[in-house]
Amino acid sequence: MRLTKRHLLFLGVFLTLLTFLPSAEPQGKTDNSPDWFYPDWAAGAKNNKPIIVRDTDSALGRYSLTTKEIGLKDLARIHGHLCDGLVVAFLEIKAALDKLFPEGVVDRTDLRTVSKNGSCWIDTVAMMTGARINFQTLRIDNSIGDGFVVQRISTNAAYIVHLKPGVFPEEQANLENKIRKLRSEGKLVAADDIDAVEKMADRLSQRLLNSLPDDILEIRFLPQYEFKFDDLFGERGDIINKTMPRKK
Repeated sequence: MRLTKRHLLFLGVFLTLLTFLPSAEPQGKTDNSPDWFYPDWAAGAKNNKPIIVRDTDSALGRYSLTTKEIGLKDLARIHGHLCDGLVVAFLEIKAALDKLFPEGVVDRTDLRTVSKNGSCWIDTVAMMTGARINFQTLRIDNSIGDGFVVQRISTNAAYIVHLKPGVFPEEQANLENKIRKLRSEGKLVAADDIDAVEKMADRLSQRLLNSLPDDILEIRFLPQYEFKFDDLFGERGDIINKTMPRKK
C-alpha cells in the first residue's frame, strides 16, 4: 500500500502517543538475589514471582508512565526478616491481586484491605497494596485470622483469601502458642524452642513457595462487599524474643 502524507501524519501522531502511554513492562526491576537474610531456597522458589505495580510520580504527581516490581526480597528487607508469615501473606495477597488485576499491573492507588493485627501481615499488605490505616484503606480485624480481604476501590470487586485447612502444620502452631504464652507470662523461652520453630517456619515457607496456589489457598469472591473502616491497635509480636539467649 502506498503511504500518503496523511498516512504518515497519522502514523507520526500514533507513535508519539505511544510514548506517553503507561508501560506494563516493569522498568524498576526487583533484586531477587540470595543474601544473608534471603536464602537460596527462597530466591529460586517456583512461586516466588514479583508483582508489577503502578504508582504516582510524586506527592502531587500523576500516574507514572512506567511500572516497577515488588518482590519477596523487598518485603523481607523492609519488614526485617523472611519468615513464614511474610511468605503466607505474600502468596495470599498476590493471589487476590491476580484476580483483581488480570491485566497484570496492580494499581496501588486503587486498593483497600482487611488484615489481622500481625506485623508480617500488616507490613506485607501495606507494601503490596498501598493500603494504610491513616488513609482508612486498611482495616484491622483479628476475626479474619491468617488471611485477607482485598478490594479494588474503582470496581468494588473484593476477594477473601486464606490457607486451606491443614496446610499450616499443627506441631508448629502448638510450639508457637507455647512460646507466646511464656512471653505473655514474663517467662524466658528456651533457645531450643526458638531454633525449632524457626526451622519449622523455613520448612513451611519452602513448601508454600513451591506448591501450586490451588493446592494451598482458598480464595473466594465477595459479591456486594462493603468496606467499613475501623481501627485496632495491638502489640508487635515479632520482637518478643529479641533478648532471649541463643545456644552456645
